Amino acid sequence: MTSLRIRVEYDESRCIGAKACIPNAPDSLSFDDARAVAVLRGASNPKDRLFVIEAEGEKAMRLVAAAKSCPANAFSVLDKDSNRILVGNKLKTEGVKEIRAAYDDAKHFVLDPSGYFLIRVNHSIQEIEVGFCNEKNNMLWKVVGKKPIDIYHTIAHQTDTNLRKEHYSYLGRELEKAYQCLLTHKKYVQDDELQDMKPHSDK
Repeated sequence: MTSLRIRVEYDESRCIGAKACIPNAPDSLSFDDARAVAVLRGASNPKDRLFVIEAEGEKAMRLVAAAKSCPANAFSVLDKDSNRILVGNKLKTEGVKEIRAAYDDAKHFVLDPSGYFLIRVNHSIQEIEVGFCNEKNNMLWKVVGKKPIDIYHTIAHQTDTNLRKEHYSYLGRELEKAYQCLLTHKKYVQDDELQDMKPHSDK
């Protein structure tokens, strides 16, 4: 049996609910579906949702594997004997290239040959409707839902649409604007800025 002894820190605030850690250390980790966060069993919570636990042997090995599997860097693991960081959660920013964001619609816009989306907020049923046209005025299908993430993933994974990557970004932006209009009872107008949207009226 390995003699590994570790100290694990788990930052609950970073957890995104991916559940990748659970299969690697089921004896130490469970899941709280009510809050969509992992639960580090037997750990102390000193402050700010930072949980700490110590382990050794096979349990320690499983926790290391769990920490490495986390896509959100919610875990850090310290080898207590060598004082070496086995799994870090600090973002490395040294030497990062900074790129200034810039876009000119008149210069950079390219019409997607696959087609285009028509998006509207249907306040009468409290839903967002997204229709896809492969050519002018020819709608192939429509996706209806309340939340942008549900609609976006349905379009991305359950349709045969082969869009330009910029078009997916556009879709995400417009869906979030539509969702905000749905929540605030404003009239959604595709491609208009959110601050220009007027209150919705059924009259």
